[in-house]
Amino acid sequence: TAFFTAEVDPVTESRVGLLVEYGDTATIFSNPSDERTENYVTGRFG
Repeated sequence: TAFFTAEVDPVTESRVGLLVEYGDTATIFSNPSDERTENYVTGRFG
């Protein structure tokens, strides 16, 4: 399982995709290592 996000480059205003985290599905959902992943899987983002 992987979690991707997109950020907007402030200079070019183009979107840049980033691989935030990848690993075992159970780990991603129960103990994510990145705050952005945790925010997404707990419903605080997205």
